[in-house]
Amino acid sequence: MHKKGSISSPGRICLFGEHQDYLGLPVIPMAINKRLRLYYEIHEESSLVELSSTQLQQSEKFFLNSPPQLTNSPYDYLKVVFQYFWQELNVPPPIRIIIDSNIPIRAGLSSSAALLTSVTFLISNIVLGRPFDIKKIAEIAYICEHDLLDISCGRMDQYASALGGIFHMTAQENPEITPLILNKGALFVIGDSKVERKADIPLKTVQQSIFEALRILKNPNLLELSLEDKEAKKLMKHRKKKVLGVIGVRDNTLKALDELKKKKQDLEYIGSLLSEQQKFLKNNYEVSHPRLDKMCELSEKNGALGAKLTGAGFGGCMFALCDDRRVALGIRDKLRTVGTSFITQIDSGVKKE
Repeated sequence: MHKKGSISSPGRICLFGEHQDYLGLPVIPMAINKRLRLYYEIHEESSLVELSSTQLQQSEKFFLNSPPQLTNSPYDYLKVVFQYFWQELNVPPPIRIIIDSNIPIRAGLSSSAALLTSVTFLISNIVLGRPFDIKKIAEIAYICEHDLLDISCGRMDQYASALGGIFHMTAQENPEITPLILNKGALFVIGDSKVERKADIPLKTVQQSIFEALRILKNPNLLELSLEDKEAKKLMKHRKKKVLGVIGVRDNTLKALDELKKKKQDLEYIGSLLSEQQKFLKNNYEVSHPRLDKMCELSEKNGALGAKLTGAGFGGCMFALCDDRRVALGIRDKLRTVGTSFITQIDSGVKKE
């Protein structure tokens, strides 16, 4: 057997529903046209797997005579998928893999989910020759990141990278996916604060506070939770603030969903909902960063319909919604006084190229 080719997966922004998917609450992600490409070559000489990346200085090699060991390297996101499939790889083939990505790393655009999704597609559809349903590829990528790598993530990132487009998702086991269509005039400007952070740190910080509050509230149904409940009076101020954030982002996301289901949406209204959600993320979840705040402020002062951070927070990226290309170009240039920026659009999911 000698095969070579490439697979690619998109990054994503979370339009609505930040810090909701791990709570089982609805989210609305959108795949963007920044992609990770995985070039592979499979031959018959040994069970050696060689890994390299155009974004990283280091390379790595391992043999598939036994499950690959995780070594706290960036390639663990790739090796963990080989771990997952290892027992099915009866005679592991040698594979040379080169990763070429223009998705910023550790910036809230799900570069790790794009890698997991591409590798899952490679092993299932190419190496094993068993084409999986795209949702199954997304679920395996989620299991690898959440269960095997012990990252405190929900399912949104993996499903966004696998399915592509823009959709509403009930972020639970066997999630329901509702594809959505956005007005053709919508443009997105992404600003990267260049403040790198590991997503697991803000995720665990916020989760601990939220889960403590929910235990006090006797783990209520979050789709129906209201602070009018008697138990809510027991919450201390800082915990109450987080629960208000959960409720606020939940309701804001549902309003956005109602608007996005329309054949022709009111982009100004959607923009106002983005800015409202940013206030919850900044004031209640407390996951924003001064640079992200500055970039959102600059965007709105220069004509954006709305702006918010994307990803777990404490750094990484934000995005602004526009309906005019000249305005989008102006915002892009303004954001470059703080970090880096680019204009993006909706893109497709994982695919063999």
